[in-house]
Amino acid sequence: MTSTEIRAIVQRYVDCWQRGDADGLAEFYTEDCKLDSPMFHSVEGRAAVAASWRNLFKSFCDITVRVDEVLVDLENGDRAALITTIDSTHRGEVFGMPGTGRRVEIRGVWVFGFADRLIQTETRLYDFTLLLVQLGVLKARSA
Repeated sequence: MTSTEIRAIVQRYVDCWQRGDADGLAEFYTEDCKLDSPMFHSVEGRAAVAASWRNLFKSFCDITVRVDEVLVDLENGDRAALITTIDSTHRGEVFGMPGTGRRVEIRGVWVFGFADRLIQTETRLYDFTLLLVQLGVLKARSA
């Protein structure tokens, strides 16, 4: 794949994410994909990935995904890192806690490994503690 092709895939992925389209997002993954996430832990297979997106969209709505940067690595296989800032509203249950109506903002990195123009591996990295503080689960003191 070329850098331009990978960037186009990533942009279509983000477009589906902003629309809250779990089934559309699932189409970006191989059948045997593997995803690691602080929130959903290890997820394997396209159907399970689709379910994790549906669960996310039940818990968080009004999602805005700002693409801060896309880094493409073609030297070590077809890979990309999507650096984002995400804003959303906590509307549904997450971690056993009902929706709070709180707005949350989180920066994160999604690292993709591609096979046959689809995502075969995905690692999500973000400040999970900050998310819990914004939801009111944890308390934090200013420095």
